[in-house]
Amino acid sequence: MNSFNEERNACFGVAFLLMFMIGIYFVHIPWNIDRLNISESQLGFGIFIFGIFNFFSNQMSGRMIVPRIGTTRTIILGIIIFSFCPLLLVSVPNYNTFLISWIPFGISIGLLFPTMQTQISIIEEKTSKIVTPLFQACFSAGSLFGALCAAFFIQNISDPRITFIIVGSVFFIYILIILIFGMKKEIEPIQKNIKFKMPSGNIFIYGFLLMMNFATLGIIIDWSPVWLTKDLGAPLYLGGMIILFFNVGEIFARLLASKLINYFNEEIVGGYFSLFSCIILGLSIVTMNLNFIIPGMILFGFGTANFIAVVYRQAIKSSNEPINLTVSNLATLGFAGFIFGPVIVGYMAEYFGLTFNMYVLSFIWAINGLLLLYLMSKNNNKLI
Repeated sequence: MNSFNEERNACFGVAFLLMFMIGIYFVHIPWNIDRLNISESQLGFGIFIFGIFNFFSNQMSGRMIVPRIGTTRTIILGIIIFSFCPLLLVSVPNYNTFLISWIPFGISIGLLFPTMQTQISIIEEKTSKIVTPLFQACFSAGSLFGALCAAFFIQNISDPRITFIIVGSVFFIYILIILIFGMKKEIEPIQKNIKFKMPSGNIFIYGFLLMMNFATLGIIIDWSPVWLTKDLGAPLYLGGMIILFFNVGEIFARLLASKLINYFNEEIVGGYFSLFSCIILGLSIVTMNLNFIIPGMILFGFGTANFIAVVYRQAIKSSNEPINLTVSNLATLGFAGFIFGPVIVGYMAEYFGLTFNMYVLSFIWAINGLLLLYLMSKNNNKLI
């Protein structure tokens, strides 16, 4: 694995900083909603636009951009676009420009997520090591520290634009670090453009699991700060508590993923852990008491942390397509959840309440766990 340390660590660093910035931004969502005087459903429509452009960007990166210029340049291009997207979102003067601001956000994430996962999956294939959970732990760690730092920034910096100028500049400087020190070689051959071909049935099924996961993930990232401040009466600077404790549980589970999978198997870690943790979260929400919700969220983060990694690993093992195309198709199907999910979740938040959304989160992720168990049992596809 030593021959791929630079590429692996560069992906880990990008994943951390990416979610660090996103974590800071989403804690600022209640502030941005008040500033623009928009409703939950209007916010959901903005994320819907993000999903549309992310959908097309995913396919472009997997079929045209990565085969033409390689993963390293694609990641750098995504970073360049992403670096100041949160600054744009907190600076626009009205709702129409706010909607337009989600376009570069969607494009950049569509370039970054599947391309980095392609790098990580190829490293796994070449080294026979479990790397995806550690990669995703970097996302969790970035989101965790972003939520923590957001509380500091909100209390000490009155203008969020200053916050995102600072963070965006740090992220942009990281491009230079990658160019000089990291990802010095392409670890997959640059191919000709891949013609469009419908994914296989298995990829559709695994992609559906990711789709439902991503469609409701925003309930935690987008809506939990609003839920805490509106329904539970928490002050704004504590709005990131759910994100924080969810990520604490995720980080522990992802750091231990290799040992957990080797001790149990992917069926238990990906399926049963998800199912039981969703039940615990649902029961904790019934109390509407943070003393129960916080440990419930930690256990929920721990139990569901490796679901996506197991889905990716199982799908890649069952696919006959190149890894970059398989990952691109999975990412496209998964991120399609951002097309319909935020709109539906936004309307439910507005008309049924944010607490109802938290119950929906528990229910859908539990169903996802059951479906993964069924799929793995049907295919008799255990950990190798």
